[in-house]
Order: sequence, then C-alpha cells, then structure tokens
Amino acid sequence: CHLFISLFLAQVRVGQALYKAASLFNHSCLPNIHAYFMSRTLLLRTTEFVSGGCALELSYGPQVGQWDCKDRLRFLEEEYFFRCWCCGCSEVNESDLVISGFCCVNPNCSGVVLDNLVANCEKQKPKVPETISNKSHLQVHELKDIDIKKVAQISLDQTQSSFHVDSGYCLKCGSYCNFASRSKEVKKAWTDFRRLQDSIASKDTCSTNLPDALRSLGLLRSILHAYNKGIAEAEDILAKAFCFIGDFEPARDHCKASIEILEKLYGPNHIAIGYELAKLASIQLALGDCTAVYNINRLSAIFSTYYGPHAGIIFPYLLVLERERSRIIQ
Repeated sequence: CHLFISLFLAQVRVGQALYKAASLFNHSCLPNIHAYFMSRTLLLRTTEFVSGGCALELSYGPQVGQWDCKDRLRFLEEEYFFRCWCCGCSEVNESDLVISGFCCVNPNCSGVVLDNLVANCEKQKPKVPETISNKSHLQVHELKDIDIKKVAQISLDQTQSSFHVDSGYCLKCGSYCNFASRSKEVKKAWTDFRRLQDSIASKDTCSTNLPDALRSLGLLRSILHAYNKGIAEAEDILAKAFCFIGDFEPARDHCKASIEILEKLYGPNHIAIGYELAKLASIQLALGDCTAVYNINRLSAIFSTYYGPHAGIIFPYLLVLERERSRIIQ
C-alpha cells in the first residue's frame, strides 16, 4: 500500500519573502483562511463561511488540534514575539483540554486530568484582558464535536464564570490521579512504539514488534484520555506497520481509530483530516472496500475547500484516488 506510506508529509521551509498584502492578516490558532503557493504566487482562500464585518485570520503555524495552548503560545512568542489572544487561546476549548490529558481513574467518568503546565495555562484563559477579548466573562461555545461538559465541569452565571482547574484532579468529578506514576507508564509504553517505528524505517519485518506495540496501545488507552492525541499517533503507527506487512484489515481499523480522535481535536473538515482520509481510502482500495468512495468524496471536498482548483496540482495522489473512485462507481 505505497500510497499510504507516501502520505506521511513534512513541511520544509525553502525560502522567505515578503508579501505586503498578506502580511496584514492577523494570526489565529483557529484560522478562517488558508494560504498556499503556486510557484511564486501566494493564494488565500476562506475555509468556512465568514460573515460580513468579521476578521479574516490565518495561522502563522500552530493551530488548535495540532498543539496544546501552552506550546502554541511559546512558539508564537519565540518566533513572532507576541502573546496570542485569539479565541483558541483566550477561551476554554475542548481540544486543548483533552489533547494531552489523562483519563479519570473512575472508569465511569469521562472527565479529563491535566498536568501542571497545561492546567496553569488553562487557568489563565478566563483572565484575558477585556480590551482584547471584548467579553466580560469566559464564553463556552456551542461545540461541534465534543460536548465540553463531558470532560470538565464548568459552571457559568450571568455575571461571572468559574472554571476550576487543578492539576492531577479530574476536571469533572474531582477524583485524584497519581500523574507522576502514570506518566512513567506512558513513557515506558512509548518505547515499544519507537521500536516499531525504527523497524518500519529500516524496512525490517516488524511483526515481531507488533504484539508489544498492541499491548502498549491497550495501556495507553487505559491511562490517557480517549481523545488524547498520543493515542491517535499510536494508532497511526500501528496502521502503517500493518500496511508494511500487507495485513490491511487491522491497518484499516487502526487508521479509522486514529481519525476518530483527530476529528475531535481538529473538527471533521480540517485539512489534517483530509490527509488522514487519503491514507484510509488507500487502505480501503487495497482491500477492495467500496466504502472508500465515501472517504474519497470527503477528502476531495476538504482539499477543494483549502486549495480550490489547484488541489490536484499540489497533491497528484488526489487525482489518483479520484480516478479509482470513478472506476468503482462505474
């Protein structure tokens, strides 16, 4: 399944230039426009409906779903010398709570447990200056994917908000979690995934490492929150490993499991989901699974939103998948 393997993409900075008009756009970790290049021409497209009078904002790099808030803030301060007050960094959002969170020790609770650094960052969000946020209190948005009240207990009234964040304690039921010992277990589990990645990189038969990685995935799922991005990364590694040994059914299942988590972090129509759907569709095609048509339709729509008529030029594998879709439909 060579297509799946080739989709592990990396961005490389090849040059710098100043585009005077584009430089006027402010940054947001929840951008509503996307920038890309065709040769030396910089193009900008909106990625969602934007009402008249609303600001058009692009991302200078980090986005909600990619990194947690503290890492985004540090990157922007180090690289661009400003403190971000976008809605993603000034309001509590579900992605920042769960992206690196641990699950509650109470098996019947869906709450999240944060470490000290993440908890301190989240505590600062309700303190965003009113002159910047134009809000008198913390606003919890109507959520598209995760109902935030499933992972944290937030109480709001008409005059003020209270969001109680204590590191090591479940944000929903208050149960205590021994974060230090559980963190050690997570680090140990990731050793098996690093070995598996090394086997894939060296093109060795990685089936000998798969049982260990599968056991470690079970451990991660018992410690990390269900929407923790680390679980998505582990599922993705397993999907790639099963592809290498030609076992496409478990590859498909692990790829699906990874996407389900990433959709919670990014939202279902983010470009990051488009990349993952391309992997999944390629595996489904290798299996002769006709449901690949649905996922190819989804990723085509996502890539068209972000790249318009240039999507097939920038990503030739998109045209390959669309040809396969046409063949199945016929």
